[in-house]
Amino acid sequence: MIFHDYYSDVPRAEVDRFVQSQELARLITVGDDAIPHVGLYPFLYDEKSLDLHLVRSDEQIKDLKVRPRCVLEVDEVLAVIPSYWVHPEYGGSATAYHRTVIFECEARVAEDPEAVAAQQRRLLARYQPEGGFRPLDPADPLYRGAMAQLAAVRLEIRRWRAKFKLGQNRPAEARRRVIAELRKRGRPSDGRAAEALQWTIDGREERPGNA
Repeated sequence: MIFHDYYSDVPRAEVDRFVQSQELARLITVGDDAIPHVGLYPFLYDEKSLDLHLVRSDEQIKDLKVRPRCVLEVDEVLAVIPSYWVHPEYGGSATAYHRTVIFECEARVAEDPEAVAAQQRRLLARYQPEGGFRPLDPADPLYRGAMAQLAAVRLEIRRWRAKFKLGQNRPAEARRRVIAELRKRGRPSDGRAAEALQWTIDGREERPGNA
């Protein structure tokens, strides 16, 4: 992936807001044969680290124990548009819009049932804050078996990069035309795509010297 400045100039606060709004992230590890492995997981994020859990027998746990350097990717696919929304003849104007954040990390794997249970409580607090479950105790027979099979993974963030590909390479007027077409087309994610493109216009106009 190439990170042009006009796609990557995203305020850190907006990156954090976006990451917190997503529910799943892709973990990329490398196996003994140098082949990457990919998994999709719920996660916790606090701007300095990320938490997720895997089954201890997962190939990615084996990877992380040998090679703790890894990548976690959070993305949102928004829309693919036809070329004629941008240019009446040039087919190369067809494009896709997405928001992507890539974290380069160093992993620590914990298999102690108390550590796993503590992480599970934090995950449940994020994904199921309303409760509706018995308090999680690794000594409870209801949970003991699962706690013995899971590993808690903490990813310390060493570097991050963002790419919000939202038409910033086009003039604002061209983006406004695309926004109108997205709203007219009305596919399930077109409204979110239109809002994302509008953000690139509003944010630019609000910056000093761009009013």
